[in-house]
Amino acid sequence: MLSFQKIMIALAISSSTLNVAHAELTLCKDFEEVYFSCHASGKIISLCASGNISPNNGYVQYRIGTKEKIELQYPERSLPPHNRFSISDVSAANASSTHIKFRRGAYNYVVYASALGGVYVKRGDKLLSNRVCEPGIYQRFNSRAFRGIGTVAPIDGID
Repeated sequence: MLSFQKIMIALAISSSTLNVAHAELTLCKDFEEVYFSCHASGKIISLCASGNISPNNGYVQYRIGTKEKIELQYPERSLPPHNRFSISDVSAANASSTHIKFRRGAYNYVVYASALGGVYVKRGDKLLSNRVCEPGIYQRFNSRAFRGIGTVAPIDGID
C-alpha cells in the first residue's frame, strides 16, 4: 500500500507538470484570465481577458501565434468586448458547441468549443481555414466568458 506521503508527492509532481503545460499552452499574460487556449497546426490560439466583468468593462483579445511571435491580436489595443465579440450556443443535428465570434475587416472568426475546439475563418460564405485544437490539449471556454462577452440567442445549425 502506498503511503500518504508518497501519494502527496506524486500529486505535487503531476500538478506542477500540469502547470508547466498550462503555461506553455497560452498566449495570455500572467495577469490575464484565459477564456480559451489550445495548440493547433503548430500555433497557439488564445482568448485572453482582464477586468472583463461585463461587455463594457475590461478587455478581451484573440491571439494566435507562438510564444516568440504573436501573428494576430484582435483588437490590437485593449478594448471592451462590446460590439467586438459575441458568444452563443450552437446546435446542429446531435451536436452542440459554443462559439465566440468577431469580425476583422471582411473576415469572420469563430472560436469554437465542443468535443474538439478550434477556430475557423470565413469570408462571406467561403471557409478559408479551420484550425482544430490538438485532442486533449485544449482549455475549454472559461465560464466567466459568458458574463464578460455579450451573449446572443442560441443558434440552430452551423453558422
